[in-house]
Amino acid sequence: MTAPFHLTPFRGRRAAATLVEVLIALLIFGTVMGIGYALLSRTFVSMERQRTSLDTLHEARNFLMLIERDLREMTRLISLDTLFRDNLFDDENALFYSMEIEVPARSGDGYTTVTWSYEGPAGHKDSPTREKIIYRQEKGGLKRPVITKQMNYLKIWGTDGTIFRNRGVGESMADYRAYLAPHYYHPSNPAPNGLRDLAKVRGVEVQLSMHEMYDSSGRPIKDRVFVTRIYSRVLNSKYE
Repeated sequence: MTAPFHLTPFRGRRAAATLVEVLIALLIFGTVMGIGYALLSRTFVSMERQRTSLDTLHEARNFLMLIERDLREMTRLISLDTLFRDNLFDDENALFYSMEIEVPARSGDGYTTVTWSYEGPAGHKDSPTREKIIYRQEKGGLKRPVITKQMNYLKIWGTDGTIFRNRGVGESMADYRAYLAPHYYHPSNPAPNGLRDLAKVRGVEVQLSMHEMYDSSGRPIKDRVFVTRIYSRVLNSKYE
């Protein structure tokens, strides 16, 4: 007698990934990860640049607000220590070191002095990565830092209070500079009737340059310049 024949259901082996498939999957995964990393890296760089730019604007705005207030209330310019060059329009002329002014006391009783000072490399722009700090100190008060980072240079000129006209159409730069030169304070101002007496300074021009963007090595690649002319209310009441 023949034994009954039973059909056994076919159980195929589970298909395994081939080496080629694994390599392709790894390649796709690596590509996706690389793209994701690049996007994240660019995002973080952009955020850091925005933060640096905001820091620049914040410090510059705070500095300009304080120095404009002091200079508008100035009753006397006691001292002005800047780098004086023979050429009033030399690139290094007016680099700032210190300035002392007399202003009305906040208490309303008499006058006091405010000193602005700089600490850093002598040639501001010669050392773009070194720390440069601008301080403000009221007489008898603490010496407080106003600009602590990202400064490129600060220039300050004393003027006779003249409100300068704009450069005329067709006027050469040499002629326009000849018009401006007598009105800027310089101990040996070569212009006829040039401003050489500190006691006759009636206004101050401020030019602040701040680093706004840096490369991957930390060196500045973009600067922002702020310029303002400030006239003392007390010394120039005719302009109010």
